[in-house]
Amino acid sequence: MSGFIRTATVAGVLGATALLAVPAASATPTASGAASRTGLTAPECVTDSQTHTYGKGEIKVCVENGQARVTGWLEDLLPGGGWGAPDGGCVVWWVTFQTTSGTELEGSVMACPHFGGAAYKEFDYDSDVQNITGIEKLTLGTAWA
Repeated sequence: MSGFIRTATVAGVLGATALLAVPAASATPTASGAASRTGLTAPECVTDSQTHTYGKGEIKVCVENGQARVTGWLEDLLPGGGWGAPDGGCVVWWVTFQTTSGTELEGSVMACPHFGGAAYKEFDYDSDVQNITGIEKLTLGTAWA
């Protein structure tokens, strides 16, 4: 019984750690209202890697001054020729951002060989989500284009 409790405690701590938000770096306003370059801090970054039966990948999301830079790669492990062959889904990283107005979900570039795309994709882009205050969750999942 004590082994089960110990395992449950470790799993709970790891799960809680994975869901901790990353605070966004903030700029110091000057008298004119513009952000001061001297008050900026380095971006806060979160990284993750996951492997599932359908795909695998790594992602790094860095938030600075309410903006996010997203880099990484993903691979579809069940490529096929369309819907249902063999899984029909594309592989994508889902990023749940915390913003000043709530949470917002954004998907990365998809690895989508089912529709003529590549099974392996690298990505490096600026997120379209604005006013980011943190990262709530990173999920490797599927999507249908």
